[in-house]
Amino acid sequence: MAPDTASSQTQHHPQVVRRNFICHCLEGGLYMGGVAFLQPETVMPKMVEQLGGRAAIIAIMPVLLPAAFAMAGLFVSPRVERLTHFKPWVMTFGLLQRLPYLITGLLLWFVPDAGPWLLPVVVLTPVISGLIGGVGVVAWMEMVTRMVPERVRAAGWAARYITQACIGMGAGAVIHQTLTHLPGQRGYALLHLIAFGFLLLSWLAQLFMRELPVAHHYHPHTGSYWSYLRSLPGLLVAQPRLLRLIAARFTGMGYLMVVSFLTLHALHTTGRPEADEGHFVSFQNIGTILGSLLAAWLGYHCGGKVLLILSRLVCVALCVWACLTHSFSGFTAAYFILGFGLFLDRVGDLTLTAELCPPERRSTLQAVLGFCNVWSLLLATSLGGVIYSLSGSFYLVAMLAAILSLISILILRGIPEPRDQK
Repeated sequence: MAPDTASSQTQHHPQVVRRNFICHCLEGGLYMGGVAFLQPETVMPKMVEQLGGRAAIIAIMPVLLPAAFAMAGLFVSPRVERLTHFKPWVMTFGLLQRLPYLITGLLLWFVPDAGPWLLPVVVLTPVISGLIGGVGVVAWMEMVTRMVPERVRAAGWAARYITQACIGMGAGAVIHQTLTHLPGQRGYALLHLIAFGFLLLSWLAQLFMRELPVAHHYHPHTGSYWSYLRSLPGLLVAQPRLLRLIAARFTGMGYLMVVSFLTLHALHTTGRPEADEGHFVSFQNIGTILGSLLAAWLGYHCGGKVLLILSRLVCVALCVWACLTHSFSGFTAAYFILGFGLFLDRVGDLTLTAELCPPERRSTLQAVLGFCNVWSLLLATSLGGVIYSLSGSFYLVAMLAAILSLISILILRGIPEPRDQK
């Protein structure tokens, strides 16, 4: 396996690497903390339901942003592979991807009678932001992989999620107060504007990052874009571990299948008002902090594979608990479990993916994996939406999520841990 760029540079530029690591953590923590004010797993499904959205739309709300992010990467990766400096590309598209939240917030605030336009505006905001962000995310991932040494990557992802969770706990209280005192369109407008403020701060944090010299040569594809596309299946087939990872990702979508309807199930079961979803956000973020701390420690010592297996086991526990509990305190505990397991999953996935991809074609392979993940996200959550719309049963969705999680564990066991091979 080729030497890791960031690891080889640590000896020569320790101060730059340290600063990049800190800025990397701040950028991600502030970005995801801002998105927490429009929590895709908690706030958005209920918001869409109140605006008259169907079950199929509610089901995909938690995955719209990541799916849109992953969609564009495949089409820009040939250009990204030829870049020698990634930061200008990342900063340009990073600013553009944040603007839809500002525009939506201003529209909702100053156009009080949005009427039937309100639902499509709210739904399309993460889609447009994600599509623009997807143009920059392949370059961003390559930039971060170069800047952050392999050994501490799991700690870096975890630190980002812990920062997000700390902001998210405050976001839960803000959501509760906002929807209590400004119910409806103006409340949603304020949440979008607050989110944009944090997203802008996250963009500013990247200004202080410095790119380091490349430690090894890359081999971008030469030829037409059509020949590039035709080469992708063969490139992916030559990496059987990545094929298993794609299957493990699809069957590991249990969290997103369940969470699409968990808020609705919890509020309908307990009879609590909509504003109380702010409490769910707070407890989810407490779980995020503890899950990310465990992920940082375990990922540092063992890598990403064990984190993914553990997260699947937690998902099974979440599905069982959410079906058995009927009290408001029980559902707050369910959101704690959700935050704990979901971020074990995210840290593990980011860590394992970066280490499985050969550095010389990492940008393209990351883009291909992201494109495949779009269909995993949409198919899995749509399947949950179809089951829910046909049966009206949260319990059937939870049962399917638990079964898929167990299948995912079996697939993950067949993927060797990259660090052991080194």
